[in-house]
Amino acid sequence: MQQIKEEYRQALHRLYYETFTDVQKQVIPSALEGKDVFVHAPAGSGKTLAYVLPVLNSLVLQGKGKHMPKALILCPTRELCMQVASVIRNLLLHIEGYRTIVLTGGMDMKVQIRSSRNGADIVVGTPSRVLDHIYRHTLKPKSIETLILDEADEMLQMGFIEDVQSIISALPDHQTLVLSATWQDSLKALCTSILKEPVNVHIEQETVIPLQRKVHLIQTDEGHKLNRCAQILEKAHRSTIIFTNRKATADFVCNNMQSKGFSCASIHSDMNWHVRKKIMEDFRNGTIHVLCATAVAQRGIDIPGVDTVILYDIPDTQEQLIHRTARTGRADHPGDAWLLCTKKEIHRYPYKKLFPLLK
Repeated sequence: MQQIKEEYRQALHRLYYETFTDVQKQVIPSALEGKDVFVHAPAGSGKTLAYVLPVLNSLVLQGKGKHMPKALILCPTRELCMQVASVIRNLLLHIEGYRTIVLTGGMDMKVQIRSSRNGADIVVGTPSRVLDHIYRHTLKPKSIETLILDEADEMLQMGFIEDVQSIISALPDHQTLVLSATWQDSLKALCTSILKEPVNVHIEQETVIPLQRKVHLIQTDEGHKLNRCAQILEKAHRSTIIFTNRKATADFVCNNMQSKGFSCASIHSDMNWHVRKKIMEDFRNGTIHVLCATAVAQRGIDIPGVDTVILYDIPDTQEQLIHRTARTGRADHPGDAWLLCTKKEIHRYPYKKLFPLLK
């Protein structure tokens, strides 16, 4: 893609991006041309780089004074905001003159206000906290040229629609990119209202479970799930995530796996943000081998090298099922997803239809 500036080509080379994914090949050229884009693509397909690269490529140096925001990236969770900011900062590691700030809940507002006094070229944040800064006039949106709604389906499911609409009403004329791993009627209505003659990028749902990810179903009962988890963990080669639907269950499973000798920690929304951040860092660097998690880690968190995912509880929707199993088998690394199902759940969910590769 000839439009990409040389400094970003070099940054991609340093970070070992050898080729673009299908999503990136389709999104980046349209985004570079300033077009609105809607992206429906599976988790792990490379959506973050698909919008981050055009955003960075369009920035113009603002000098040493206060920087006015040119791009606003909205994400549903703090974890995803941090992940996106990390991608941006890695690309900018050897490129000077650009600033990025993260505005999310769970962090001290006064600290955020102080850190944003010099402004930023890119703002990454959750809808409610970004809107709070707009109301306080600590974020002035009138210079924003590009709006990104990442994991838009999750934002709608979490009830952020009014905040998102309020933010959009505060922006000047701008380019909009909407990205989602699933396709819902409510999302379709939102896209119709905010996108102008968009380029539509759809990746077939069959690619949600790529060939390098095997999905296995184990029929069991509640009383034997813990032993099944331990059996799977004994055979796992790298890091493992165990998903539960409830916070108490995540702690319960974690304590049980620890008693069996596994290096394990639990993570959920009741925890302090700094504790969650430390646990995620330990999991990424291999200090912790097993992570028991609720939905807080199911979306958008790119954790390289996850060997195995275990669904201790089966989620309520197909979308959640897709996102949880998609934490493994990423970036061409093989992985296994194990679904622990009771007899009632076997009949309740259309697994054979959802997972044609089920073994």
